Amino acid sequence: MSKNSEYMEAFFGVELYKKFEDVLGNLEDIEIDLKGISREVGRLGGNLEQEDRIGTAKEMRAATYESAQQVRDVRSFLDFYFSQSQELSQVILERDAYMLLYQIYQWDYNDVRDLRAWVRDFKQVCNTIGYRPEDLLKLDNLTAHPVPEDVKIFPVYAVDKHDYCLCGKDCDDIMYIEEIREEMAENPDKYRKLSARKA
Repeated sequence: MSKNSEYMEAFFGVELYKKFEDVLGNLEDIEIDLKGISREVGRLGGNLEQEDRIGTAKEMRAATYESAQQVRDVRSFLDFYFSQSQELSQVILERDAYMLLYQIYQWDYNDVRDLRAWVRDFKQVCNTIGYRPEDLLKLDNLTAHPVPEDVKIFPVYAVDKHDYCLCGKDCDDIMYIEEIREEMAENPDKYRKLSARKA
């Protein structure tokens, strides 16, 4: 793998906006936990002499409470900075959209469920920032791996190594390729008309 590819993998390997949302949630959990620990430490002092036990408990309680306050401050800052700044949120979401496009076009054909998840996430990000997914994601050329001609009209957008297909009007269904062929064979007129419309 070239140095450039490594940089691309590192750059496009994380959905920043989702990561920041997760971090905010984690920080809030830590804050609550630390305050709970602080209360428990205040109640329990361990097996020390009475005077030492009380002093240690007070010190530990103060330290853990201070940590909770620091976490709260960081969470408040991140929450304000990333939820109040529309420009920054837009930039992060745009970056995530292109990261997802990169993942989609670099799909390894192993499991079509991965591809479906990325397409769903891509559409959601585009809708959030007011982009039209179809302007950026060409479903007819979703992957470099060719879709068999006889099922393209179903429509099928991608086929993985195990012959499971990403298909359906909204590019949101998964079916085994032989099931698709059976369904097409049972409704030949429907797919003949679709084929004629496409031509």
